[in-house]
Amino acid sequence: MAIGMVAVGIVWALYGFIIEPTRNRIETLQRLIPEKQDELRSMQVRSAEYLALRRANENLEARIGRQDADFQLLPFLESLIEQHQLTDHLITMEPETLPAQHGYSETIVEIGLEGVALRQLVAFLEAIETSDVMAQIGSLYIRKDAQDATRLTSTLQIHCPRIDPDGATSASTQS
Repeated sequence: MAIGMVAVGIVWALYGFIIEPTRNRIETLQRLIPEKQDELRSMQVRSAEYLALRRANENLEARIGRQDADFQLLPFLESLIEQHQLTDHLITMEPETLPAQHGYSETIVEIGLEGVALRQLVAFLEAIETSDVMAQIGSLYIRKDAQDATRLTSTLQIHCPRIDPDGATSASTQS
């Protein structure tokens, strides 16, 4: 009887200290593994998005770096306006330079056009977007002209970022 009691005690101890904790751990892992796999997939997706954004940022910086250091947005836009015969339709052209942040500055030119044909406006916008310079359309508002329904009145903002060597050194010294 004593041997039976010792055997039951040993079996009970094995069950209590080894088998039951192992079974509980297996159940926990079976619940946690799918959660962790979902988290891993989510992390992989975020990692891919981050890498794509990083590559896009590097390409953007390289494109800005290739731009001529003496490039001025206003004369460039004036020549495009002349090329697309929009001089007679130009009502405003106001440049604004935003202060440098983290080594970059941005020039914004707001252009107001009145009585322009849709075809002319589209050709002008396409010329801006396909040019070699780092200029892009920030905002565009179009409405029908009050006098002629076939003509348009539009206001657009053209943005041109550039690397600011003074801002880059001051931003790097602050880090």
